[in-house]
Amino acid sequence: MSSSGTTGLSRWQQVRRIATWEFNRFVKWRQQAIGIVVMIVVGTVSGSLTTLVKNARGKDVRVAVVNATTLGFALPTVEGVLWLPAAYDTEAAARAAVTADSVGGALIVRSAAAGDIVLRKRAAWTTNVERALTAARQAAQFATLPVPDSSKAMLLAPFSVKVSTATLANGGTDASTRLITGGILLFGLLVLFNGFASLFAGITGEKQQRITEQIIAIVSPQTWMDGKILGLASAAIAGTLLFTATGAVLAMVLPRVLGNSLFTLPALPSDLAPLLVVALVTLLGIVMWFSFMAAIAATIDDPNSSPRSAMLLIPVLPLGLAFTLIARPETPIAQLLSVFPLTSMAVLPVRLLLTSVPWWEPVLAVLLLAAATWLFRRAAGTIFAVGILMHGKEPTLAETWRWVRRAES
Repeated sequence: MSSSGTTGLSRWQQVRRIATWEFNRFVKWRQQAIGIVVMIVVGTVSGSLTTLVKNARGKDVRVAVVNATTLGFALPTVEGVLWLPAAYDTEAAARAAVTADSVGGALIVRSAAAGDIVLRKRAAWTTNVERALTAARQAAQFATLPVPDSSKAMLLAPFSVKVSTATLANGGTDASTRLITGGILLFGLLVLFNGFASLFAGITGEKQQRITEQIIAIVSPQTWMDGKILGLASAAIAGTLLFTATGAVLAMVLPRVLGNSLFTLPALPSDLAPLLVVALVTLLGIVMWFSFMAAIAATIDDPNSSPRSAMLLIPVLPLGLAFTLIARPETPIAQLLSVFPLTSMAVLPVRLLLTSVPWWEPVLAVLLLAAATWLFRRAAGTIFAVGILMHGKEPTLAETWRWVRRAES
């Protein structure tokens, strides 16, 4: 990016050119296409192998049984287990056979209600054996009761319950709204994590390459930072949209190819207003967090060794709160967190999709998010203007705060 290409442009044109350059630097459409092909191949192979593993059946485990007659009922049929009730007469002999790996295990019957299973190493089939023995014992005892067979069948029959969800006021169902809520929260999380690595690399790159003086001579630090935030956030959104769209197509097409149950996208509600508000809040939240992380990145000398890189995990906290509040969207704490800028991106969608929200709550959340975005963006530009000139030493938090206070005053 040359000086002659930017000095004659307006500030917004400079921001747009920087943003376009950053976007194209991290979004390579050819590489994205190759990644999609690789994702399809890996998904197909993985799905095929999973199907083979589920349908695969190994040899039955040979289990010796000592004192089988003590049970008082026949050994139940257990999938994957082959009973050997007459193989060994004593517990010692059965244990020795297990130790020698002659059998896969031994069931030592102590009474009609208790027994021990001896193994060389723990195995999953023991749970199925315990359940089958319990059911067989209960059935044997139930059969001795002086009750007609018809009454026994009635007593054993489960209570039939058919679960369904009512159509909500927004035209959707509980299941669809929960899927949409989870999808929005997951999308926001993916955008942040996909973009933060590029954000740190993009902002600290000029500092490591010692080209800061040339950059500041071309554009103002605030313009440079605005362009980076806009371009890198757009690149993260585009990459995540492409990734999620490819994943959704695979989820719908791959089961049909493999002969498994199909996945269908949840139906959108007839009232799209809440979803439009959610989209706006999500977009503002992404830009806000990118502005916040840009301010942090401007203080970092080397992202590979700086302990401040751990601050990438900060946005995980509000997203974790949102998943917790899915079952409690009407609590006062949920209402507070839905308008607080650092958490509204994650919590407000939960309340909008799962409960009734007063009109002023989304309006307040959007206004506070916009204000926080503006403040973080100004702080990022101010910190960048001073911090980008420092090499070999990262400023302390107190120094960073003084820079911001001095610039605002």
